Amino acid sequence: MSRISIAGALVALVCSGGACGGGSNSNLDQGPSPDLARPFVESGCPAPPVVSPDDLPTGYLPAVSANFDYIVDGDTAHFLFADGERISRFLFVNTEESHGAETTDFGVATTPIVGGWLDAGTEIRIAFQRDSQDPTMPRLDPYDRWLSLIFVDGELLQTRIVREGLSAYYTQFGCPPSPIHESLLYAEAEARANERGIWAPGHPTDYEQVLGSWIGNRTCRPNPFDNEPYCK
Repeated sequence: MSRISIAGALVALVCSGGACGGGSNSNLDQGPSPDLARPFVESGCPAPPVVSPDDLPTGYLPAVSANFDYIVDGDTAHFLFADGERISRFLFVNTEESHGAETTDFGVATTPIVGGWLDAGTEIRIAFQRDSQDPTMPRLDPYDRWLSLIFVDGELLQTRIVREGLSAYYTQFGCPPSPIHESLLYAEAEARANERGIWAPGHPTDYEQVLGSWIGNRTCRPNPFDNEPYCK
């Protein structure tokens, strides 16, 4: 089977029940898009709280309006701002690669899904992480991408990415403050309980190894592969 046909099959898997349709992003506290093929499984955690630009914790510049330009992969996109174009790297998610030596079929399938959500949004606001040396300036990664929280129609896009199983909650560089932490943690718990996306049986990427690398010795989030509960 070709990479294109595999990617198409993965899109169908992730988007079963309309989870990845091109329509507007429904309120996350109303639950995920329904998968009519299977009943919803409770994760043992509350529903992920909706995080809006008004909920920004310290450490972020105020959210600014932007227009979506184009997607690079599931965690990176180009946006147009009043003063020019920026490349934003979405904080706290790390989708599988769609370019280069580490490309996976799932990464290829993820890219147009996230791009479709951004394209369908009627309002995009972006909050940049503050630079630790100069808190008045945004923090950039080694590739000069602006480290960002992305809000589509008033809700944190990263929560949707994790909740639909397109990425685990990425904490290699630490966990964010509340309420972002709870939103992403509960989103991962729900996605894993319902075997969405990367959590589906037989998914080729070994997320036990991935999470072990991302979490390391940090204690700010549980590792479900070590039988640590998401919610106590």
